[in-house]
Amino acid sequence: MKKEILSRDMMRRYAAEFCGTFALVFFGCGTRAMVGDTSNFAGILMVHIAFGFTIAAMIYTFSHLSSAHFNPAITVGFAIARRFPWRFVVPYWVAQFAGAVLASTFHFLIFPDRAAAAHYGATIPKIPIVPSLAVEIILTFFLMLVSMSTATDKRFNRADGGLTVGFTIVISGLIANSLTGGSMNPARSLAPALFAAGDALASYWIYLVAPLCGAILGALIYEVMRGSEEYAKPALDELPVKKVEKLEQLKLPA
Repeated sequence: MKKEILSRDMMRRYAAEFCGTFALVFFGCGTRAMVGDTSNFAGILMVHIAFGFTIAAMIYTFSHLSSAHFNPAITVGFAIARRFPWRFVVPYWVAQFAGAVLASTFHFLIFPDRAAAAHYGATIPKIPIVPSLAVEIILTFFLMLVSMSTATDKRFNRADGGLTVGFTIVISGLIANSLTGGSMNPARSLAPALFAAGDALASYWIYLVAPLCGAILGALIYEVMRGSEEYAKPALDELPVKKVEKLEQLKLPA
């Protein structure tokens, strides 16, 4: 198993997850820092369009390599639904969190004053704990439903996957901006929270627990709604190393 986890093919997949999550935080949270004032609708819209369009672009760029999760909660959701191998969950998480933290590090180095003024794009609840948990669970639930459809259902045209997920993130961000910030992603929230500290770091657990719960619920519900297993496909294609092993097993003994 160690050989498979550290295989060249998997390293490419980890790199794709790293780059995609880096882009999400760098462009999304970076736009938040550049916009500055988000008390008006135009500023709010710009920020969430940046998040949504970045995700869409990264899905089109990397979905054929890593299935384009870019979100620890989505990775767990796929694993719960048995559409992603559990043995790759931790390596995917490492790549996703590392990419997010590096992006916030660049914000700190490139435009520290603007980034600090915007709390590095951190998500901080503006409503009580229970409603905050509910909002993030609901948003991630629907994001997971969309992700399950685009990535694991043979009936869905995968060419539309990027925009479908991207639009989901935009509308989720718009409705939750003044509530929880609309994170739906533990990696996206942790990275800026590490630099912003204070309330952002203290409330981070909400953005870890709620998205995980929402993703698990979304994945399980979609599995029930999908119907026949004939329409299902894995969220991670069979690894070349496995194919090689099967070919070797089929070889006749000398």
